[in-house]
Amino acid sequence: MSARGPLGLLARLELRHARSDLRFLLFAAGADIDEDRGFLERAYQLYLLAIAAVVVALSWAQVVSLVEGARDALGSVAGALSMLLLALVPASALAAWSLLALRETPLRLAGPDIAWLSRVASPRDLLAVQLVRGLVAACAAGALGSYLLGVLALAPSRLAWAALGATVMPAVRLLGTLAGLARSAAPRRRRLAVTLASGALAALASVALLAFLPTLVFLAGVALAPAALVLGVVLFAAALRLASRADMAFVVDDNELYAARRSLRFLSLVNSGAYREACRRRRLAHHPRARRTWHFWHGPAAAVSHALASLARHPSALLGILSWGALMVPMGALLIEARASAGVLLSWYLCATLALREPCPLAHVFREDCRNRLVRAQLPMGTLQLLALDSLPALVVALAASAAGVALATPALGTAPAAPTVLLAWALIVALTLSAAFDDPRRARGSGSLRATGFVCGALSLFAVGLAGLLGILPALACALVVDVLLACALRD
Repeated sequence: MSARGPLGLLARLELRHARSDLRFLLFAAGADIDEDRGFLERAYQLYLLAIAAVVVALSWAQVVSLVEGARDALGSVAGALSMLLLALVPASALAAWSLLALRETPLRLAGPDIAWLSRVASPRDLLAVQLVRGLVAACAAGALGSYLLGVLALAPSRLAWAALGATVMPAVRLLGTLAGLARSAAPRRRRLAVTLASGALAALASVALLAFLPTLVFLAGVALAPAALVLGVVLFAAALRLASRADMAFVVDDNELYAARRSLRFLSLVNSGAYREACRRRRLAHHPRARRTWHFWHGPAAAVSHALASLARHPSALLGILSWGALMVPMGALLIEARASAGVLLSWYLCATLALREPCPLAHVFREDCRNRLVRAQLPMGTLQLLALDSLPALVVALAASAAGVALATPALGTAPAAPTVLLAWALIVALTLSAAFDDPRRARGSGSLRATGFVCGALSLFAVGLAGLLGILPALACALVVDVLLACALRD
C-alpha cells in the first residue's frame, strides 16, 4: 500500500471508471480516447468537446429564457411559486435519497471491484471518496436549480440563491446518506428496527424542510448558506464516523443489485423499458417472497383484487403513479388555471409527451393482462370493463394525490379556488388511463397498420386540453370531459 493509503487507490479507481464511461459514450461520435492518439484524432476530440460546451451553454441560455417567460406569464404568482419550489425540491430530494439509501446501502461497489475492494478498503475510505463525487454533483445541481428559482422570483442577486442551493443540497444529500448508513452499521437483529426508525426520521426531516425552509430563507436570507455549509461539514464527519462501523459482509451482499444494474447502465440509453424490466426481475429474484395464496374475490371484483395484489407485490409502481398523479398532471392543471402563456404550456406538454413514451403506470395491471394472450382470451370482460377494474386501485391513488397536490399548491400560488383545477386534473388522469387501453392486442389486430396507440391517444388528449386551456380553466375542463367521453365510446365493445 502506498503512503497515500487506500484513499489514493480509490480515487484513481473512480477516475478510471469515469474514463471508461467517457470512452464508451464517445464511441457514438466516432472517437476513441485510448486508441486515437494522433494529432488529427486529438484535434477531433477537442472539436467534439468544443461543440459539447457550446451546446451546453446555448441550452442553459434557452432554459433561463424559458424561466423568464414563465415568470412574465405567471406575474405576481411567480414569487410564491419560487419559494414553494425552494422548499419542495430539497424535501423531495431528501425523501428520494433516503428511500434509495434504505433500499440499498450507500456504500457502492461495482461488480468487478467487489472482491478486491472488500479486502483492501475500509467502508470509511470507500464512503469518503464516493461522497466527494456525490456532493459535487449535488452542489452543482443545487446551484443551477436555485439560480433558476432566483430568475423565476426576479431576485436582485441570483448568485445568492445559487449559493444557497449549492450549500443546502449537499447537506440534504448527506442526511439521506446517514439514513442508509445507519442500516448498514446496525446489528443484524436490530437492522429492521433501525431501518424503520431511519425512514421515519427522514420523513420528518422532509416535512420539516417543506414547512420551515421558506421561513428560514425569509428571516436569514443569504446568511443561511454559511449555516448550511457548517451543517454539511458536521454531517460529513458523522457519515464517516458511522461508515467506520458498517458491516462489510452486509455491504457486499447488499451491493448485488447495484452491481447488476451498473453492468446494464448503458442499456438505458438504448432501451429504457428493457433496462427497467431487467432491474425489476433482478430485484424480485434478490428478495424472494414467502409463498402464499392470494384469495381473489369472485366475479368482476376478481380483477380489482388482482390489481391490489399486484400493487402490494410491486410497491415501486407507486412512484410512477404518484409522478403522474401528484406532479405532472396537477402541474398542467395549475398552469392552465394560472392562464400561462402558450410557450409555458408547450413546455409542459413536451415534458408530458416525453414521459408518455414509457407505458403509463396507471394501467400497468391492464397492460400485463393484455400482454399474456392466453389469459386475455379467457377473461370474460370487454376492454373498457377490464381497464376500469384493473386500474381502479392505481386510479384512486392518482386521483387522491392530484387533489392533495392541487390543494397544497393553490393557496401558495394565490390562485382561484381549487375545485375546477382538481376536476381538470381528474379528467386528465382518466383520459390518460383510457388512452392506455388502445394497447390491447385484440384491439390492435382489428385496426390495421395505421392504428391508435396509447401514446398517440394520450398525446392527442393532452394537446387538445392544453389548446383549450389557452381560453381558460372552464373550456379546458369541458374539453377534457369531452375527450373522456369520446375515448370511452371508442373502447366500447
